[in-house]
Amino acid sequence: RIKGQEVSILIVADTVLQNTLTDIQNFNLELEFEIKSQGYLGEKTNRKDYIFNGCKFDMELNLHTQDWLSFVQSVHDKAQRLTPDVVFNITGVFSFPNGDEPELLLNDVSWGAIPHNIGSRGDYVKVKLQGECADIEIQQS
Repeated sequence: RIKGQEVSILIVADTVLQNTLTDIQNFNLELEFEIKSQGYLGEKTNRKDYIFNGCKFDMELNLHTQDWLSFVQSVHDKAQRLTPDVVFNITGVFSFPNGDEPELLLNDVSWGAIPHNIGSRGDYVKVKLQGECADIEIQQS
């Protein structure tokens, strides 16, 4: 079995590892499959098929440097087409107890809303990132 302490989430912006965005509390990934049903005359049940509609993800993290603001500026600038060629990628590295280290690659992600939660004096600032990508690449070790 694998625990969260054996999973690393790496965010890359324009080929540069965002090595200060490491205080990730959780990461959720959903591969979006859609079931298609079609009925035909003379048949007793619908035929089933499915298609892949990409991936969506979200994560929550805390901040410990102002590098976060540079990252947000990069996301903002791409969204406004000031830097349309910037590519954001996310890699999940899973270090299994048996030594296997497969990677899940989310390439050319698009970002959704980025809410910031500043709860109280004693709470850490929490940021939520969410987004989608067209495909996922799985590299097994």
